[in-house]
This record gives sequence, structure tokens and C-alpha cells, in this order.
Amino acid sequence: MSALVTCAKSRIAYNIVRNLGEKGIKVYTADSSNGAMSFASRYSARSFIYPSPYTRPEDFIDYIINIVNKYGIDVVIPAYEETFLLSKYKNEISRHVKLVLPDYEKILLTHNKDRLVELGRDAKISVPLTITADDIRNDRTLPAGFKYPVLAKPKQGGGAWGIVQFNDRQSLEMALDKERFNNLPWSRYFIQEKIDGDVHCVAMLFNNGQYRASVSYIQLRDYPVTGGQATLRVSISNPKAEDDLKRLLEHLQWHGICQVDFVVEKKTGECYLIDINPRFWGSLTQGIASGVDFPYLLYKIAVDGDVSPVNDFRAGVKTRWLGGDIRTFLPLMRSSNSMTGFLSDYIRSCRDIELYDDFGWKDPMPFFAWMKDSVMRVLRNLSMNPPPRESLKGVWK
Repeated sequence: MSALVTCAKSRIAYNIVRNLGEKGIKVYTADSSNGAMSFASRYSARSFIYPSPYTRPEDFIDYIINIVNKYGIDVVIPAYEETFLLSKYKNEISRHVKLVLPDYEKILLTHNKDRLVELGRDAKISVPLTITADDIRNDRTLPAGFKYPVLAKPKQGGGAWGIVQFNDRQSLEMALDKERFNNLPWSRYFIQEKIDGDVHCVAMLFNNGQYRASVSYIQLRDYPVTGGQATLRVSISNPKAEDDLKRLLEHLQWHGICQVDFVVEKKTGECYLIDINPRFWGSLTQGIASGVDFPYLLYKIAVDGDVSPVNDFRAGVKTRWLGGDIRTFLPLMRSSNSMTGFLSDYIRSCRDIELYDDFGWKDPMPFFAWMKDSVMRVLRNLSMNPPPRESLKGVWK
């Protein structure tokens, strides 16, 4: 049996490729750019360059159909936001290859972060106070109960992209006076109360509305360090967050993968829903290392129709995104009051890592391919912080 994994440049795809390859499945990899890290994996049987799903969506779909027919590929597993496009054309593509994807309407419902209040109300889940940027620009008053700091968030996006914190009314007013924010129209933003607490993450796999597997973990370190993608995490059970997500996905009759971020408020212990990824997510390694092989389970649902539920995962398992975590070193060191204490804590935190997102001694070349691609992006853009990939430029409708 075989599978095609898309968005091969991402470490998400690499973890899917590695997980399936270790199970003896023949894995093909594909991306819209050369030098994708998964192309260099020992588990990649063959690689393809497809048209961009963001700028040439119809050509992308045609290419995928042609490839799966030409090579007799059994399952397509998208790693990133091309998931949404494949879901949009799911009826057409499924005539040629197997897929396990949520319906496109449900993807849009969960991917639009300004609709979390609606989802939370329907599933009886707490959500931070939220208002669209357009509404607050019209009357310049926050709803009752809003307290600073607040966050301006893009309605669609990933990681910490585009998120800005405002600590007082004056700074928010100054930003709202401008027609655009972060080079985007205000219509793409909403304003949300910031909850003081720790980020707890839960990921689940559902098969036509039925629970099949889950993992929970907390973020120990992020990049950017002010809050973003997890670079270091550890698995830990959070029954309240797990129950909330399970209830939400049952309500939506979910089919496929979903990952959610909660903030657990320090004062009250209340879980607040702050983000939903209706696709594979950056910390996929955490589930795999904790004993939940999400890519393989999804593959088996596609091929066999179902899998036995995985009701447990290993707690206390630590995983690391090496490339991202290296980038946290300097900003954390600059903000530390004690160099000796910082170095001791940083080194100690990197012990007992069970699995890396982007590196493995049995398959080291993808990490070096990623490093090369990162250096080339910096040189092309003449910046240590090159602009985000094209997936964040548009809006899924």
C-alpha cells in the first residue's frame, strides 16, 4: 500500500512520512517548491513538484489526480492548509484516491477564529470575550467585562502569525485609527480578551462522528517566546479540556484530525478555547511519541474504513522542535536575570527528549535540508525574519 503526503517542506509532513515509512508503507512526497525537507527523507520513495494550491488551485487538484492515477497511490494525506482545498474538491478527488477529511463547511467554521464564540456556545465550552475589529472601530467601546491586555488576532492564520497585544485603551485606539493593521485590512481581525494562564493542547482523531484517539500536552517553550508554536512540550492529561473537545467534535460529527489550544486560567482553572486546527498540527510528534500514531491511524481508516479506539496515551513524554527551539535561545537569554541560572535551566529542559519534530539519527538528512532551505529564504529576502509562506496571504472562503 502507498500514500502521498503533501506540503513536504513542513516538519508536519516529515513526521507523517516518518511514521508511515516506519510501518513499511510506501510514501510519496510532494510540494510546490524544491528543497522540501521530506524530499531528503530515507522514507520518501519519490518526490513531486506540484502547482501552488494557493495561487493555482485547479491546477493543483488536476496534478494530484494525475499523480495518484499514474502511480497507483492508495491514500492522500495533506499536512497543512492544502487540506482545505482537497476537502473543497473531496467528492471529485475521492473517485481516484482515498481521503479522510472533514467537510469543507466544517473546516471553515472551525478555521475562522472569530466564530469560536458561536462554537463554544453550542458545545458549552468557555471562550474568551471576543469582538470583531470592525465593530469596535465603529463605536470604540469594548463590551462589558473586557479587561486589558487584549489581543488583535487574524480571523484566519497559524501559529502566532499576525497576533499583537495591546496593554491599554490608548494603544488600541491608535491602531484602530489606521485603515490597515500589519499590512492587512481590519476586516481580517478580531479583538479578544487575553487570559492569564498556561496553554494546554488536545488533539483527536474522529471517524464519522465517532472518537478514535487523542493526546493532550502542555507547551513548555514557544517560538516566538512571547507565545507561538510549541518548541518543547510534555504530554499530560487534562480531563476537562479533553471532554470539551470530544463534545465539540461529536456535535460537529467530525471526520478526521483536529487539534485545539486551550488556556487554563491560573486563578480559576477554567479552560478557555482559543484556537482550532482542522488539520494536522505542528506538534504532531507529541502524539506519536506518546503512543498515538495519528498518521497511521488515519491511513488505516482510509484503507480499512475504521480502527479500534486508542483510549490511552503515555504521560510525561517530552518532545522538541529542534530548529525552532534553537531560535528561542537568544531571546530567552536576553530576558534572563541570571546567565548561570538560565543556562542550567535551558540545558536541563533539553534532557530526556523522546522524539524530535525535525531530526532523527536514523534519518538525519531532512534536518539539514530544512537548514539549507531556511538559509536560502533569509538570503532571498535579506532578512533574518523572512515573510510568511503564501498560505497566510489569502483567505479561505
